Amino acid sequence: MSKKTRDLLRAIKECIASEKLFDSNSKIIVAVSGGIDSMTLIHTLIALKSEFELSLAVAHVNYGLRGTASDSDEQLVREYAEYNRIPVFVKKIRPDDPGVSIEGSVQEWARKIRYGYFEELRTGHTFDLVATGHTSDDNAETVFLNLIRGSGLDGLRGIPPKRGTIIRPMLYISRKDIEAYTGSENIPYRTDISNKSDRFARNVLRNEVFPLMQSKLRENVLYSINRTSSIIRSIDDYLHEIARKQYSEIVRETGNNEYYLDKKDLRALHPVITDYLIRDLLSRILKSPASFELTRRVHNVINAPAGISVFITPAYRVDSEASGIRFLENKEPERFLRGIKLYEEYRFGDFTFRSSFVERNRISFDRVNNIEYIDADKVNRPVFLRFWEKGDRLQPLGMRTFKKVSDIFIDAKIPRSEKHRIPLLTTDTDIIWICGLKLDNRFKVDDNTRHIIKLEYIPHGK
Repeated sequence: MSKKTRDLLRAIKECIASEKLFDSNSKIIVAVSGGIDSMTLIHTLIALKSEFELSLAVAHVNYGLRGTASDSDEQLVREYAEYNRIPVFVKKIRPDDPGVSIEGSVQEWARKIRYGYFEELRTGHTFDLVATGHTSDDNAETVFLNLIRGSGLDGLRGIPPKRGTIIRPMLYISRKDIEAYTGSENIPYRTDISNKSDRFARNVLRNEVFPLMQSKLRENVLYSINRTSSIIRSIDDYLHEIARKQYSEIVRETGNNEYYLDKKDLRALHPVITDYLIRDLLSRILKSPASFELTRRVHNVINAPAGISVFITPAYRVDSEASGIRFLENKEPERFLRGIKLYEEYRFGDFTFRSSFVERNRISFDRVNNIEYIDADKVNRPVFLRFWEKGDRLQPLGMRTFKKVSDIFIDAKIPRSEKHRIPLLTTDTDIIWICGLKLDNRFKVDDNTRHIIKLEYIPHGK
């Protein structure tokens, strides 16, 4: 075994150990395109197979984007896997196949297909992990591209050695060392001529920018970028840890996929930690990492007037309320209408409503918002519970004129997200009570009242 081989295998084992990529007896699917990086990856994992008692399989996707060259890539991968007695799985797909839909660039489409296929194989054949051939050069390119695009720390930390079930054992190794290794070990590989095209930003960095910086600055540019990436990754991990500790204290779940954060609590945090907390919540909602730009847009809602909204997606938004911000689905308000009988109790998902006959001497007019008393003889049956509708009006206690229910909500600082959840007790034509908020003057108990009904509204979880 040559020194180059020993050095490269040692670097891979250091990555496996320090990043805790896998344990002994792991079952790993190796993503192999046929290029120099992935062929080196499968070669080195075969070399380490006995030491780590690994079970290996090869996965390849043939997109047909380069005609016969794509088929030659597939043939090399098949022959190499079969020669080494390793199971090989191949997926063939074309952008113009029936039913294939491409959103975004072809590269984005191919990546989605590739990782979807790897995960399908992993779960379907009970493998533990998927290994890809990313190198330190790939990481430096990613960090630099994210830098010039204005990324936050999350982008500058680069490619993670492990994310979920995806591992990258060669992330400590440069392409230069890989080229030396393949020459020393006579490893076959295919060259993609599109890697020379300046249509792709990575190729411009790889073939023009980095070599120029290296020659003019006399610095090991790739090493410096990767070292900085490692430092940023540690800082980023620490800030995420602090934000996670604050998460349970500040983020309150108020409904199905709905969250509320108090503005006062958020302003008490350092703005950087607030950003991290918001991004963690956004990532949970979106089920994918949230961008720096989206995080900043949501952060700005903290200081926005009540009533301002920011759309995260067409189906989800963040509302600024008087004292907090609320994350919720952007959907039509729930329709709610139930005919009820007085003197009975009704329990619904969000609240309980009960009414009962009481004697006058049992009335307590203490200011308890969730309890009211009405004159039973002034109520025309049938009676309903329903949510607010546009145009609703009532005559507040002590007034002879009507007022819009929407204005009453505004006066009471009821958030827009809540006004469709507060039940109204009504007849066919009139609103009797905005439950827990305002009674209509026409139904109040007065000196002539003979029969009194006690109304109780009990919100759940409040």
